[in-house]
Amino acid sequence: MLTFVLLLSWISTASSGTGRRAGQNQTPLEHIVIIHKQNRSVDHYFGKYPGANGATTGEVQDGTVIDLVHGVDPTPDVGHANRDWVLAYNDGQMNGFDLEQGAFTPENYPVAYSQMAESQIPNYWAYARRYGLADNMFADYQGHSFANNLYRFAAQTGREDQTLGFRAATGLPSGLRRPSRNRWGCDAPIDYRVGMDAADGEETGAFPCFGFKSLPDTLADFAVSWRFYGAPDDESFAFNTLDAIASVRYDEAQWSNVVDLSQFEADALAGTLPAVSWVQPVNSEHPTQSGSCDGENESLEYVNAVMNGPDWSTTAVIFTWDEWGGFYDHVAPPVVDDLSYGFRVPMLVISPWVKYGGGSDGGYISSTFYDHASPLKLIETNWGLPALNSRDGGANDMLDFFDFSQTPKAPLVLSQRTCPPLTEEFLKAKATLPPDS
Repeated sequence: MLTFVLLLSWISTASSGTGRRAGQNQTPLEHIVIIHKQNRSVDHYFGKYPGANGATTGEVQDGTVIDLVHGVDPTPDVGHANRDWVLAYNDGQMNGFDLEQGAFTPENYPVAYSQMAESQIPNYWAYARRYGLADNMFADYQGHSFANNLYRFAAQTGREDQTLGFRAATGLPSGLRRPSRNRWGCDAPIDYRVGMDAADGEETGAFPCFGFKSLPDTLADFAVSWRFYGAPDDESFAFNTLDAIASVRYDEAQWSNVVDLSQFEADALAGTLPAVSWVQPVNSEHPTQSGSCDGENESLEYVNAVMNGPDWSTTAVIFTWDEWGGFYDHVAPPVVDDLSYGFRVPMLVISPWVKYGGGSDGGYISSTFYDHASPLKLIETNWGLPALNSRDGGANDMLDFFDFSQTPKAPLVLSQRTCPPLTEEFLKAKATLPPDS
């Protein structure tokens, strides 16, 4: 009944002719939650998913087509720096994944050509079967995490910032001293630099603390509430690139919205979530940091809290993965410049308002082109906000996923699984892992 009343209220306001002011939600969505994961391709996680544009075979450099083998969990790591992207992309032939660093183990297991079965990530598949899956979502940067994590907050890494000479951050912050692994931005050691690339190919460096605007700045301008939930004492906090946005990091009011990860479930259950939430899990599914099973289990905690709380009827939860992690994907990304785009990554959308589709439980597959700027564009569209720059301004807003006139979908509260034990090799790799790869 509450859902019906909320929907009638929204329809009445939207059709009144007066419109809604910037900063007010323009749809029934009052809360958008973005949960950020790492290092998986669409074919690695959903290549076997019914109806999705997936593959179960892959081509290697000599033209041989091989079967994608059953993935292991936890999985070894594969190179996913820009140099690996160039090799794998191979001028659009998508057949150089066997050339990536670590593509094969010493025992000749083809890590780069492996994929998960439904039995290994059954709850992600269950979400896709009832709610929404994107099979045409691309990372923004042709490389690893730092740049892609900047895109998810600011829709750029510096290429649209005149004060940076339109140079884009493309590397990983590094310096002479190894810092705490959870600080890569304005809090990094003073000697730290990140690689910066100009459009003409000139390579320079800069301290990883930037002056360009982020979406939290816009949200603050229009009094739209937001929070970032993360674990500051854990290595996963390195992926909070709000630490690299000076206007957020050095503004006490803004930085106070960066709160402990443990607070998310309490806020969701109490109905005190802000309008926009970014969630950085501890188990991000980055190979050699955490397994898919552990990551999926943590994901369930957050989704179940939303579904069991009072705001389910007005919420959309979006899962994104930052880049491909070295795993095979058969779809060649559009190449629009020296930065974009990276390979396909999964995206799940969970909401009572996700369209009914052909999935066995009513799930919908959206094949619209998306990138990490698309969730930003959805937020901007939903609250009537201006774009940050041309990237989010030109992005697709994800409304293809939603039908606000339908019978709302019921929550799907799932149970965690018992994960396979971590191997001695995995624990050794984790103990010696350098900051993100």
